[in-house]
Amino acid sequence: MKNNQSDISQRANYFILVFFLAAFTVSSALAQQDPTGIFLTWKEDPLTTMVVDWHLEASTAEVLHVSEKGSGTWAPHTSHVHPFPHSERYIHRVALSGLKPGTSYSIKFGKRDKVYYFNTMPADISKEAIRIAIGGDSMHDQAFMEKTNSQVAKYDPHFAVIGGDLAYANGDPKNVKRWYQWFDAVKNTLIREDGRIIPLVLGIGNHEVRKGVFEEGEEIVYNDENRAKMAPFYYGLFAFPGQPGYGVLDFGKYFSFFLLDSDHSNPIIGPQTDWFKRELAVRDDVTQIITMHHVPAYPSVRDFNGTTQARVREHWLPLIEKAGVKLVFENHDHAYKRTFPIKNNQVDKDGVVYIGDGSWGTTPREVHDPATTWYLDKAISVRAFTLVTLQGSAYNILSIDEDGNVIDSYPPNPLIK
Repeated sequence: MKNNQSDISQRANYFILVFFLAAFTVSSALAQQDPTGIFLTWKEDPLTTMVVDWHLEASTAEVLHVSEKGSGTWAPHTSHVHPFPHSERYIHRVALSGLKPGTSYSIKFGKRDKVYYFNTMPADISKEAIRIAIGGDSMHDQAFMEKTNSQVAKYDPHFAVIGGDLAYANGDPKNVKRWYQWFDAVKNTLIREDGRIIPLVLGIGNHEVRKGVFEEGEEIVYNDENRAKMAPFYYGLFAFPGQPGYGVLDFGKYFSFFLLDSDHSNPIIGPQTDWFKRELAVRDDVTQIITMHHVPAYPSVRDFNGTTQARVREHWLPLIEKAGVKLVFENHDHAYKRTFPIKNNQVDKDGVVYIGDGSWGTTPREVHDPATTWYLDKAISVRAFTLVTLQGSAYNILSIDEDGNVIDSYPPNPLIK
């Protein structure tokens, strides 16, 4: 009898040991899994900061190891953990500051050996040009997005901007897998072969917003709580622009980039336009300013007289023209367009050029004929992005389709060799 009890006890101890070893192995595997998403952006001056996000199924904080590239000295930074909305994943985030301008930094996630790196923005662009890949409407289909991303990566931009309609998840929890695909596309194709991660700046569009959140006829109060309810992924996944959903990113004193919300989670009329007017006014000494919104003032596909289009023209364009802005990026229409320079709603050589129209990873639509559309200099039904080069007060745009063909350039400028 004692021998039987001893055998049973030994077997029980064996199974307990096996259980704990298995649990430890699973736990270790989870801890060392490759991040399901890697995403870099900024909240403050891109010359000296970087926000690093990585996504895991583990909620335990991890360490981001950071080293000035080539120094061999690693500094640990513990992640702040945020929920990935409507998901079992978690966002691990480290906001780095006090970095050197124009410098490469190596990073490692947790105990993983793989080394990536990023670059801070240069201190001055009077002699050194910067390149920005800009577009919108990024993922009808993951394959479309990855194909354009791959062309973007070939041009090695300092960073990229996507102006809304990101994953086409419509703020709906049931569509969370579309966000998994979106982050897969970023990880697969916007990390260059040498390990450099291209930072992203993201605007809001109509497909970030959940329809039917409020009862029909109910007046929407535009506060943090309701915006997060309308667009849970946009406000839950990204550090910038954060609430209230529009913002400006200042690159030292040489460049300011404005992101606006064209009636999606903030109305055009009201606090947003008041803010825009104030913020433009205090940047009259900034060398270059570019603004972006989703719904186009000068559409390549939709009706020129649409309600939101008219609001953009009435409330934002006079402010943009007064501030001396030369380039505005628009989206939403799923085609490529460039307008003539426009001022006071007519062609004017001293006016603003509007570029768009949201065809990064979408199915292109039929465009208006430029020959019969007074404001369109160029319009093409194609998937594309635009590479903007800035140097001093000069700029140049080069637009490239998903196959790598240059489909447009403006103006003739020696910035692009």
